Amino acid sequence: MGTHNEVPGVVVKKVGLVITPVEFGGAEKVSLTLLKNINRSDYNILPIALIRPWEKENYFLSKVENERYEYKKIPVALYKRSEKRELLRVIRCARDLWHIAKAEKFDLFHLNGYFADIIGIPVARMLGIPIISTCHGFITNNVKLGIYNALDRMALRYAHKIIAVSEEIKAGLVKVGIRESIIKVIQNSVETNNDTIISRSNRNEIRSILNLQDNELVIGYVGRLSEEKGLRYLIDAISLLNEARLTVRLLLIGDGPQRLHLENYAEEISLKKQIEFTGFQSQIDKWLPALDIFVLPSLTEGTPIALLEAMANGLPAVASSVGGIPSIIRSGQNGILTQPGNPSEIAKAICDLHGNEHLRLNLGSEAKGTIREKFNVTDWARKIEEEYFELLN
Repeated sequence: MGTHNEVPGVVVKKVGLVITPVEFGGAEKVSLTLLKNINRSDYNILPIALIRPWEKENYFLSKVENERYEYKKIPVALYKRSEKRELLRVIRCARDLWHIAKAEKFDLFHLNGYFADIIGIPVARMLGIPIISTCHGFITNNVKLGIYNALDRMALRYAHKIIAVSEEIKAGLVKVGIRESIIKVIQNSVETNNDTIISRSNRNEIRSILNLQDNELVIGYVGRLSEEKGLRYLIDAISLLNEARLTVRLLLIGDGPQRLHLENYAEEISLKKQIEFTGFQSQIDKWLPALDIFVLPSLTEGTPIALLEAMANGLPAVASSVGGIPSIIRSGQNGILTQPGNPSEIAKAICDLHGNEHLRLNLGSEAKGTIREKFNVTDWARKIEEEYFELLN
C-alpha cells in the first residue's frame, strides 16, 4: 500500500474515514468515489474499516489498496452470530477507534453509516475532533436495525455537520429534532461511461455467458436483494407482461437476505426460467451494457448509486418515485417514474419501452446527459471538500 503525495509547505489535513464495508453497496461506492477524487494534496484520508475478521477478503479494502491508500481495520464482531454473541462489541469497537484516533491525531472524522456514527461520534467528541457524517438513509427491516437507527439518530444530534444524500433524508433528520443548520444536501455522483467500443464488447461477452440472444429484451436490477428494494413487485410485473404475451428476461444482479425468498417466489409463479439471479458482481460496468432497460422498484431510497450508474451507461430507467429519485428522473424525458409497490405501472413502463426503440434510445441519451451535467464526480468531490474546509476553519 502506498502513501499520499504531499506538497512541500502545504498543511495537509488528516481525515479518518470510518465505514462498515461488510457488504459492498451504495455507501461503499460513495466512499471509494471520494477516495479517488479528493484533492490529496490538501486532505490525507485514512480509511478505518469495521470488518468481519472471519472473512478473508473484503472487496472494498481491495479497491482501497488499488487506489494506494493505507487503512486501519477494526473487527465489527469477534465471532459469527451462530458461534457466540459479543455483548459489549459496541464498547469494544469504540475503544479500538479511540486508540487509532489518538495515535493518528486526526483533524477531522468523516463517518458513514449507523455503526460508524454510534461509535465515532462519542469518540470524536471526547477527543475534540470535528465530525462530519454522511447519511445514506435508514432501513428498518427488523427490530435490531430499528434500535440501531434510533441510536444513530440520537448520535447524529452531536455531529458538527451532516451530509444528506437527498432532500427527503434531510427532511427526515429535521423531523426527529436534528438542527437543519448543520445538514447539507449533496447528492451522490458517478463517472460517465463514454467508451462505446468497450460497452459493446462487454454487452456481447455477458449476453454470451448467459446465453441471451441479440433479439431478447433484457430487464435488469442492480443492488441489494432486500425487502425495501421492492423486487417482488418487479417479479410481479414480469408475470403481468407474460399475461400480455410479452416475454422478457430479468437479471437480478446482487445478493442479500431476500434472495432465497425471491428465488422460491419466481419458481412458485413459473418464472424461474425467465429470471437470472447472478449474485454479487464486482464489475458492474461490464454487466450494465448487457441490459436494455434498468428497473429500480424501491420502496425507499436516498440518491441510489445503481440508478446513477445505469443512467451514466445510457440505459433507459424505470424507477419508483421515492427519496431522491424524482430529483434525478424527469419522467418521460430521461427515464420513467412509477408509484412504489405498483407492478401494473412497472409492467406498463416496460411495455411502452419494449415497443418503442426510439423512445429507449432517447431516454438513454438524455439520462447520460443528466449524469454528465448534474452528477459528475469532479463537482461532487469539490462540494465535499468545501464542507471539510468550512468545518476545519
